[in-house]
Amino acid sequence: MIRILLADDYTIIRKGVRQILTQAYPNVEIEEIEDGEELTDKLRDTPWDMIISDLPGPDRGGWAALQRIREDYPDLPVLILSLYTRENDLMQAFRAGASGYLGKDAAPDELVWAVRQILEGKKYMAIPASQN
Repeated sequence: MIRILLADDYTIIRKGVRQILTQAYPNVEIEEIEDGEELTDKLRDTPWDMIISDLPGPDRGGWAALQRIREDYPDLPVLILSLYTRENDLMQAFRAGASGYLGKDAAPDELVWAVRQILEGKKYMAIPASQN
């Protein structure tokens, strides 16, 4: 079984990601949360195989949270799923410790591929087609 913690403040995004990943990985268990405070609690309480999060927003406050996750759970892969796909955002995510970075405008197949790559211990970076 694959255990994924999915953190996004938009319900529709969480439901869509859940549906895509459930179809691709029938043995996946996904828990949804909507804020960073819940994320910290869930990480402490349960072992996870991966986090998918929109944690870092345009205010950049989320980068520090990602760095804290890296310090406390150095082996836990984190895929950032973001509206912001500028090259600078991608580089900042990897400097903060992300395992992958994908735009929310990505195709469902790309999300599945990114998850597969990251669960295999690889990094994944979607190259932005245009600058936001």
